[in-house]
Amino acid sequence: MIAPAMKTRQDEPLPYRELARRRAEISRQLEPSSLPRWGELAEAGWSVRADLRFSFDDDGLAWVHGEVTAQAGLLCQRCLDVVPTGFSAALALCLVADDQRAAELAQACDVVVVKGDEIAIADIIEDELLLGIPEQLCVEEPCERLPALSYPAPEIAAEEPASPFAVLGTLKND
Repeated sequence: MIAPAMKTRQDEPLPYRELARRRAEISRQLEPSSLPRWGELAEAGWSVRADLRFSFDDDGLAWVHGEVTAQAGLLCQRCLDVVPTGFSAALALCLVADDQRAAELAQACDVVVVKGDEIAIADIIEDELLLGIPEQLCVEEPCERLPALSYPAPEIAAEEPASPFAVLGTLKND
């Protein structure tokens, strides 16, 4: 059973345990003010959408699964030009209340430490969004500004190498 849509403001923190209990699904278009670190990387006019599903596992841990999709102009680190980019990142995060529990689970899954009973969607997705940026933005279409990746070796005239003892020979003749 899918829980009815919750009426909350875009940036309002959500009661994640209640959402997990109800197995709620949330879809949001995020505002620039809610993702400040993403906004520093992306050119104006970007869009980010999050589709999230909350649940509990058999051990009683709250989980959020979903997908984050983004459209933005991002700076290519190879050619230093802004490249229009679209990508998505899947996420599966365990939501825990303290650092000790996070340390116990860190080897088995991705963990988000939640202080209190509520969490903002931006807190869930911003790190995943930043980690989802492709390493090379201009791979699909060869970039005209991409520097050459191979350089021809300079031609060296075929000379007879000088003997390391040639200097001694000139001293002996003096």
